[in-house]
Amino acid sequence: KLSSRSPNARTDGNLRRPRPRRRQPCSGEAGHGGTTRRHRCRCRPLPRRHRRAPRPPPGYCRRREEAEGPGYDDGGKAARKPRKPQVEEPIQMPVYYGLRKEFLSVEGNDLAEDCSDLFVENKCAHVIGELPLQPQSMSLVDLQLWVFKLFRLHPETQDLDIKGFFKQHKKDLTDDESSEPDCSLEYYPWDIHYFRTDKCWSSFANKLKRKRNVTQKFMLYVQSSEIKHYHILLKAVSDDYSQLATVVLPGTKSLTGRFSFGALVEDPTMTAEEIADYLTRHYGEWISPVEAWRAKQFALESKFGTFYDSHNFAPRLLKEIARKNPGTFVDIKDAEVAGCKDFRVLQHTFWAFGQCLQAFCTCRPVLCIKGTPLCGKYQGMLLTAVALDANDFSIPVACAVVEDETKESWLWFLRNLERAVVHQSDVCIIHDYKKELIDAVEDLLNSRERQWRNAESRWCMEDLAENFFAYFGDKKLVMMFKKLCQQKRRHKFGKIWKELDELTSTYMAAKEHDGSRKMQQESVEHDVAELEALSCNQHDSVEDVKEGYHAEGSNRKITKFSHWIGLKPKEKWSLAYDSDGARYGIMGSDTVDAYKNDPILKGITCLPLSAIVEVTFLRLVEYFQNTSVAANKAIGNPIINFPERVQVDMNSKMQKSETHRFMYTYADEKNYLGKVVDRKFTVKGRKREVTVHLKTDYIVGINKSKGCTIRKTATCSCGKPQVLHKPCSHVIAVCCEIGVSTATYMSPYYSLPYLGRTWRQKFNKFSHDYRDTIPHCFRGIITFEGETPTWIPDKRLECGLPVCLSPDCVQTVVVEEEHCRTEDGAVAGNHET
Repeated sequence: KLSSRSPNARTDGNLRRPRPRRRQPCSGEAGHGGTTRRHRCRCRPLPRRHRRAPRPPPGYCRRREEAEGPGYDDGGKAARKPRKPQVEEPIQMPVYYGLRKEFLSVEGNDLAEDCSDLFVENKCAHVIGELPLQPQSMSLVDLQLWVFKLFRLHPETQDLDIKGFFKQHKKDLTDDESSEPDCSLEYYPWDIHYFRTDKCWSSFANKLKRKRNVTQKFMLYVQSSEIKHYHILLKAVSDDYSQLATVVLPGTKSLTGRFSFGALVEDPTMTAEEIADYLTRHYGEWISPVEAWRAKQFALESKFGTFYDSHNFAPRLLKEIARKNPGTFVDIKDAEVAGCKDFRVLQHTFWAFGQCLQAFCTCRPVLCIKGTPLCGKYQGMLLTAVALDANDFSIPVACAVVEDETKESWLWFLRNLERAVVHQSDVCIIHDYKKELIDAVEDLLNSRERQWRNAESRWCMEDLAENFFAYFGDKKLVMMFKKLCQQKRRHKFGKIWKELDELTSTYMAAKEHDGSRKMQQESVEHDVAELEALSCNQHDSVEDVKEGYHAEGSNRKITKFSHWIGLKPKEKWSLAYDSDGARYGIMGSDTVDAYKNDPILKGITCLPLSAIVEVTFLRLVEYFQNTSVAANKAIGNPIINFPERVQVDMNSKMQKSETHRFMYTYADEKNYLGKVVDRKFTVKGRKREVTVHLKTDYIVGINKSKGCTIRKTATCSCGKPQVLHKPCSHVIAVCCEIGVSTATYMSPYYSLPYLGRTWRQKFNKFSHDYRDTIPHCFRGIITFEGETPTWIPDKRLECGLPVCLSPDCVQTVVVEEEHCRTEDGAVAGNHET
């Protein structure tokens, strides 16, 4: 029962409990009345005079607060400072790339230690890369892309194998604090992790987290391949690089690590059959030639690296060679890559070793220019300039790799050759009979800025003989044409020319008669409609090619040799009309097979670019050593007066001179000082008489106090001494009659002292184990520097790896091509790309 009605009570007669007032709890702060026995605080502020100071917590010390500052909570303990947010730092991962060993056999101790020295000998490329944050979340594909970016590799041409090395040491109480952390890890074994799946990489990345009192050491090893995982390779046809054939290889058992590929690398000229026989004999298991050829490609990659990487290694290797071998000339032509300032497309590369340039100064001043296509993964041309010593031993003076054989590329090569080669005599260039090369040589010789003031150009006899055979098609006529080119006496030259005209006229008449008879037989066998179509096609081909007419654009039909050779200058291809003997008797036949038989250049066209430089350098080191020993042995022998090949030639001429008869002597011709300058003799040969002149030239130099230089030369009406620069049998007969040595009238380039000076050059190797550390660009230079660009090949030149075809594979190629044509025309698309 309520004694009074609440204001909140309803007036409709229903009783209800009054709503209690909401009270705020008292916080006990200053200004509140607090709680008493009679009264609960209504949170109303009391007057200032009635307020109380708050009671200090237990354990409170005013002096300590004044000394250390306020920092105590209600419990009397020191308040904990808030933690700073921990910043996760990226992991610096050492990555090694390109050790030329089997991937599974590489261990942690095989990799080079980190060193900041510029010229340290590292076994492989070493880069410290920064992994992204939380590397355990990366997939294996992300890791490979990170490596591609780190080493600037091409994802489409590289197949990576990656594995990790890890070891750690937990610091114990017994460890000495002064000891370095790496010293304790020196004798710890490496844990090897192979990254086959994403899970393998994430488990390795989780171990990289920093732990207290734990010292860790870790690194990655990367190895790339263009061979190992290729199941379908492209073969570049040597005649036409645009024709590509798909070849399916039978298996990969020859790519295992149980084979030793040393012999396959030492001799790049081994054929597929020879490689298969070698592997079968040494391992007792039959291997097909196709698989043996693939084993060779894998051996070359294991030794020298991939074709793609070689374009980046070659400029660095040449720079290192030039640094250690003074006088070496190197020039590189590259192009920028749009949007990538650190990458450049390597277009042309020229190099000439200083030792070869010095050796050429004592050789005959003749350079044979040759070019051959590369048969590696990328198209290109290898251009070389070869010189010959007194024994006709070849010396590769300069080499270059260009994209294509054009006038511009040849002119670039010749201008660099002119800058690199310095000779005391006028240089003669012997080159092939090709339009782009002829135009480039003419531009060089007609230039006002040329350094070779009196240089001459001649054509290679072998190359011109190939053109002769392509037109006339008879080997006997080709042999007669070569005899005409090598003839030294002009009266015999005319006889051979006349005989060759008669034979070629007969041959062309018979060829035309056979062609007409064949046409008559075809007209009988085919109907009238097919014959009309055939005649139209023949008419078009004759109009386009102008077969049977002069190549220089003349409308005169070629029926004999004189018509074919008529507009070609005689001094360019014949030895009898060689003015001033610029050839020195060199017709180009000694260098026509240089890429097959030359001890320096054979087999290098199938190698990567950096391997071409390296192999030629290593071969030259050995070649100069062996030839120098033989030259010094000949110089020390008192019986030998000339180099070996010259001595054989002189002995035959000496025997021939015994059949000649000395007729009479003319009066000596003297100069104004009373010195004899010309002595004239007549010698009777087997059929005719010849006139011999022994001339003496007195050359006064700029410094007259040193006197004059005496130069003696011999000329003969037979023309041989003027062409070959050495005495003929008639001059030898005169020398024996008047008691003069034949060496007096011999060019110094045929002498023993010049031969010894040619091969005395010494090469400076990179290190004592130069052959074991491949590629050498990894050694001696810190690779992949920020300021150094990365050279890459031109993607347009990629034509596939060379593959050896067997009859079975040829059939497979045909089946694959027919299958592609019937399905979606993929072959045509491949040809377009």
